[in-house]
Amino acid sequence: MTTAAITTVSAARAAANAWLLAHLPDRFAVGIPAYDPTLPGWRVPVWLSYPHLAPLGPVGEMCLEAQQGAVTAHTAIAEMKERAWKLYEQHREQIDAPLL
Repeated sequence: MTTAAITTVSAARAAANAWLLAHLPDRFAVGIPAYDPTLPGWRVPVWLSYPHLAPLGPVGEMCLEAQQGAVTAHTAIAEMKERAWKLYEQHREQIDAPLL
């Protein structure tokens, strides 16, 4: 867990990525965080991503509080995995295609 205030997009991405690495497989990636003063903190989209391809689509969201970067809410992990599987199925040919 981060212990410094999260004041930049880069810091929010780093904190969110650390959480993702601890909770989900490597094909999940954070999108661009947006500060939400109503939290107060950051809303961070979670995407399914494969090397050499554009991100395939959003699968969820997490919220980070601004003071220490703790994740205060997130889409259920099972739900993110289910959405990721559906995106994988939609893009299977593209994902499995050999790299040229």
